[in-house]
Amino acid sequence: MRLLGTRKIFLDDSYVKEFFAKVLDIRQSNGKTTLILDETAFHPIGGGQPQDTGIILGEKGKLLVEDVYEDEFGNVIHQGVLEGSISIGERVKGIIDWERRHKLMRVHTAAHLLIQAVRAYFNSPIKCVSAGKSVKGGRLDFKAPIKREMLPEIENIANKIVSEDRRIIIKYMSPERANEYLRQYNESLELYARKHELEEKIRIIEIENWIAIPCGGTHVKRTGEIGRIRLLKRASKGRGIVRIEYTVEP
Repeated sequence: MRLLGTRKIFLDDSYVKEFFAKVLDIRQSNGKTTLILDETAFHPIGGGQPQDTGIILGEKGKLLVEDVYEDEFGNVIHQGVLEGSISIGERVKGIIDWERRHKLMRVHTAAHLLIQAVRAYFNSPIKCVSAGKSVKGGRLDFKAPIKREMLPEIENIANKIVSEDRRIIIKYMSPERANEYLRQYNESLELYARKHELEEKIRIIEIENWIAIPCGGTHVKRTGEIGRIRLLKRASKGRGIVRIEYTVEP
């Protein structure tokens, strides 16, 4: 399905809840309808972040969006149950499930913040080797000797940054400039490049004077919006990898 690729509204503004777009393609598969728009605010699954859900409204029907993913050509595929009909070329309205999206924004931003909180605790450039987020919370896997009794202090470090209400800044840089900039935060494009083809401009998410990470996910504007971060448990995953599970509270 080689189209021009969907313009991803969420990359520049994660707070867009509703939008209008043109339908480029519609297909049926296993009782579900897949739909491609020329632009979208629906975030596809990826980067450890679940997909958005919501509704796409046409003149004579609506798509109940259950799955969103990106194909190899940069098209964002919206998949779900179609009630009524929607036509190619039609102008439609997309409505994000905002409660779900905003929770994921808070959880995802908390993940970035916690990575640096662990490093601050150890005063060392600890590696986070994988991560996952959901509306219930998230998990971070570190190559570090994190003990259960360390969690309260790591949590305190993280929540101090939350209370300072620091800005979250979106920056775009060339790969060369990005690597140079990320180095000051003990980050690089290494892990990012394993999962993404490096483009002319890399999207960097920076928590002001705390951490910067290459990321295509959705984030809040300030750390105070995260709410309280609570560390739930620690588990050994073997080979020196320790998992921390967390959630965010109002």
